[in-house]
Amino acid sequence: MTTRKATNEKFIGVFSVYIISSIFLYFFVKIGVENSAPSILMSIRYAVAGIILYLLSRKIIINKGVILLSLFTSISTLFWAYGLIYVNPASSSVISYTMPFFALILAFFFLRENPTSFEIIGLIIGFAGLGIYSLPLLRGLTALGVLLTIIDAFFWAMFSVYYRKLSNYDVLSLNASQFMLGALYMAVYTLFLPRSSLYISFNMKLVESLVYISTIGGALQFLAWNYMLKLEKVNRVTALAYVVPIGTTLVQIPIYKKLPSLIQIIGLIVIIVGVVLSRYRKVGATIP
Repeated sequence: MTTRKATNEKFIGVFSVYIISSIFLYFFVKIGVENSAPSILMSIRYAVAGIILYLLSRKIIINKGVILLSLFTSISTLFWAYGLIYVNPASSSVISYTMPFFALILAFFFLRENPTSFEIIGLIIGFAGLGIYSLPLLRGLTALGVLLTIIDAFFWAMFSVYYRKLSNYDVLSLNASQFMLGALYMAVYTLFLPRSSLYISFNMKLVESLVYISTIGGALQFLAWNYMLKLEKVNRVTALAYVVPIGTTLVQIPIYKKLPSLIQIIGLIVIIVGVVLSRYRKVGATIP
């Protein structure tokens, strides 16, 4: 077995774990923000996930790079959770995946990763599809949800690109550290919020949400994402991740018993076209 083939097989396995854990994560976080203030919910999530990973790694890394990485992650997570107050899981997932557009630009400037021409075309088409999908949402409070989620996507891209600069660190230790620091950031942020915006209702729904988003949708999902970034270029990983919003939309249909609108279906089809194009490989097809 060649090294490249072995790497591809590892990537497929990790990618499958990431997709499944990510699709259901949106639904559990939606339940969570209905029963708790986003900053409280996510600080608990990060603390639990951090403890789990620390018990596995037995090491915490504190330096400038990890502090910045955890800051990008925390900001992204908070905007994502606040956005989920106003939009449904499928919409949140689809809008979040404007992230590859930002990642493509950031990876070029900060990592000097030259994208292939097909990656650029595919990502532009995919981003256009996301724009089409979002059109019916640009009204009322859902428009606020869209804006918050786009900001989440930018900082998620910052995190993904910056993580490549720290790819030589042990994955378990690095993620344990960023979760611990993230929990601290969000706890401090929560202290400065007015009492009127803080709420938490301890019930079985909240417990189920916290269990999932801290374990399968927390520690495991982050490990899978970061491990994929160690195996593949940022551009390729983020392009393939378009599968998540497609899967989330399909899962939401039986749960919400409502089909997406025609324009949203068209948007998803455009996204799929973008994914297929971005994965097309041709020797020498790079942008100088």
